[in-house]
Amino acid sequence: MKEDRAISTHPSIIVRPMTGADRDLDGALALSQAVSWPYRKDDWRIALELGHGLLAEADGAIVASILWWPYGDAFATCGIIIVSPAMQGRGLGRTLMEQMLDATGDRALLLNSTVEGHRLYESFGFHDVGTVHQHQARLPDSIPPLPDSAVRTAQASDLPAIVRLDEQAFGAARTRLIEAFSRIGTAAVIERDGVITGFAMCRRFGFGQAVGPVVAATAGDARQLIHHFMAEHAGTFLRIDISGDSGLGDWLTTNGLPEVGHVTTMIRGQRPAVAGEGRTYSLASQSFG
Repeated sequence: MKEDRAISTHPSIIVRPMTGADRDLDGALALSQAVSWPYRKDDWRIALELGHGLLAEADGAIVASILWWPYGDAFATCGIIIVSPAMQGRGLGRTLMEQMLDATGDRALLLNSTVEGHRLYESFGFHDVGTVHQHQARLPDSIPPLPDSAVRTAQASDLPAIVRLDEQAFGAARTRLIEAFSRIGTAAVIERDGVITGFAMCRRFGFGQAVGPVVAATAGDARQLIHHFMAEHAGTFLRIDISGDSGLGDWLTTNGLPEVGHVTTMIRGQRPAVAGEGRTYSLASQSFG
């Protein structure tokens, strides 16, 4: 990572590594609130614990951010790329991207882009590979469980199988992320004939709960896993981010979780190949992938 340095477009601005100190977390929280992103301070803390971040600071105030999460030596995701509305148009986003790319080295890099950031990412060699659709709402107070469901609450002994399924479907090991989500949230698995073939995780995030990642062998299994958490968190706010080709959008909308927006998935380099029969139906988050 490069040393802190001033940005030529505004000499009073420095870019520096983000730390877990309250000053950085509180400043980052204020930054996300300025653009109406529903992050809590704990959401920022977990994101930083699992990866790395850069902040731009002007006159003692945090005015821009970028974070990234390496998954081995060949692949990473990046996100939480925010520039304060008052500081947009000064090249902050470009400078943060340049320094982040220096830090990630030769890794292939995946991100989910808003309309506003798309042209910038294209200029760095990213290209479109898909979409992610955000579904969320406050659920009804009562949601009955599915009859004859193969889903059960995960146990600690299931964690190795969950990690393995996630790595096969994602294309890279995310052991620290899965372990962290297990610690701060809950997991459910689909088990048939003693073999775990799918899982879903749910954790506190933003306005309520977020479901993801969801890895399953079929869309039907993915729906069972998601329904498990819908029933468990009836009456609360629930968010889920699904891939555009998941086939789950209409089902989620019909079951009370309408789409509220979408972003474009972009990659720079080659994503690792996936293996196994499972696929990722819901992301861990738009930033984590």
